[in-house]
Amino acid sequence: MKRIEAIVSPNMRDSVVSAIKKVGVGGVTIWHTQGQGAAEAPLVGQYYSKEAIVTVVPDSKVNLILDAIGNVACTGTKGDGKVFVTNVENALDICTKEKGESAI
Repeated sequence: MKRIEAIVSPNMRDSVVSAIKKVGVGGVTIWHTQGQGAAEAPLVGQYYSKEAIVTVVPDSKVNLILDAIGNVACTGTKGDGKVFVTNVENALDICTKEKGESAI
């Protein structure tokens, strides 16, 4: 399983979530964030508003998700965002007690 974390502009949030859902993801977690990129940072103390969208998917869906995010979130301008993929060792659905991929 992989955790996919997409950090995108707030106006792209709904498009990215829709694209992810079309690939067949069970759920997403979203939170509002602020940050600065590595290149040409804004004034000291100034941060850009972003949305972080997190989902956990089977390994087989990673490239489909990455393509879906890239297709809808890319405007061709600096600051479109980033996507990070990390390994997930296990998962637990607290209510059903299912573990592993069946928990996602």
